[in-house]
Amino acid sequence: MSWWTEEQDDVLREVSFRGAAYAAAEIERRCGVRHSVRAVEMRASRIHCSLAVQTVCPSCGAVGVKINRQTGMCPLCTERYHLEQERAFNEQLERERAACEESAELADVRRERDKMRQRNSRLCRKYGLKGRRERKC
Repeated sequence: MSWWTEEQDDVLREVSFRGAAYAAAEIERRCGVRHSVRAVEMRASRIHCSLAVQTVCPSCGAVGVKINRQTGMCPLCTERYHLEQERAFNEQLERERAACEESAELADVRRERDKMRQRNSRLCRKYGLKGRRERKC
């Protein structure tokens, strides 16, 4: 029969949310003392420590929180993840917008369009045709 020490009780309280089998293995790993799962259950009962298995967020380590099935994280970490995704998407959109608005190609296309409008205007005046603005109803 082995006696329980304060160190073992502390380990039990620390990892109790993972269940009796995990607690027994952790006590053996940390303290070098082997207790059966039943002994761990009895000791937990005596020191009023729940062995109910609770969920743990893999990202932040929060215990007893509801885990989102899609992300596998708690609500706070899930929202942080989605915020990070939205920021990355926004940065991509801003880069694409800046590339389109500030590109040399845009200036070339505008010059070409202005040149064609000028040519069309001259041709309309030369042959007495109605220009684009005069044709609209």
